[in-house]
Amino acid sequence: MDEYYSVVKALPPPLSDELQMLDPAVASKVQEIRLRAEQPAYFTAGGKLIPCVQYLPAAKHVMCIRKTFLQDCFLQLCRYSVYAYEEELSQGFFTIRGGNRIGVAGHRCTGGFTTITSLNLRVARWLTCDLPAPVCEYLTTGSGGLLVAGAPGSGKTTFLRTLVRYLSDTDEIVCVVDERGELMMSDDGQAQQRLPVCCDVYTRCSKAEGIQMALRCMNPRYIVCDELGTTADTAAVERGVASGICFLASVHCDSPQALQKKPQLARLCATGAFSAVAFLDGRQSPGRVSQWISLS
Repeated sequence: MDEYYSVVKALPPPLSDELQMLDPAVASKVQEIRLRAEQPAYFTAGGKLIPCVQYLPAAKHVMCIRKTFLQDCFLQLCRYSVYAYEEELSQGFFTIRGGNRIGVAGHRCTGGFTTITSLNLRVARWLTCDLPAPVCEYLTTGSGGLLVAGAPGSGKTTFLRTLVRYLSDTDEIVCVVDERGELMMSDDGQAQQRLPVCCDVYTRCSKAEGIQMALRCMNPRYIVCDELGTTADTAAVERGVASGICFLASVHCDSPQALQKKPQLARLCATGAFSAVAFLDGRQSPGRVSQWISLS
């Protein structure tokens, strides 16, 4: 059964019941489920918004998500323990079981969100993609670290997951720092058991802490991280480079020009941890490399 159904089951009825009626052929293409207060529910598929009612004509509750019901959805997705997700919510999202990220919008004050006006449920799937020959050759020759760059929805996590699988198949020692539980899609190791990938995973651990722990005791050849961007991330990468670690990581960046214009990304590149950058195409072709830039 497609992961879509696991996500919608986390919602309260009757909306959950209606969304579970979606045809499996359509469900497998749904990337996101968007819920907005006093507006219709939408699917995102192929990077485009589609009203849920288009595929669920008999459904009533998808026609308009009431404000009070949206609050109920938020609380149930949080398992009625909002405080447990405070750190992630401060960044505008939280991640539920299975690596599914829930984007949150609304009125926010110092203590957190007081009103929720939008929820965006991203369906996490164990997807991999084809690696271009230059990427495989780059990894085989041990040419250095690789930075994967792209806009949101361009398949950065999918690409990194494919790199982990490739290195696992070549018997390299790999540590994955999966801060949000999205990269390896598991809080309890079940994804690894289901799809055996020979690597060591730190889940729900900050990248800075995970990198430090991996350096102390796991002796990896590669460390893989999703979405670098903070000063603490850059400092941790610098320590890893000093220890001879090769990093494979992703960043939010859609062009070589932006890579140098954004101060934090420029500092990240200046660490010397990355010898090349693979820019991904975009939402229409997730995981496809459109440009390869050498930094050395």
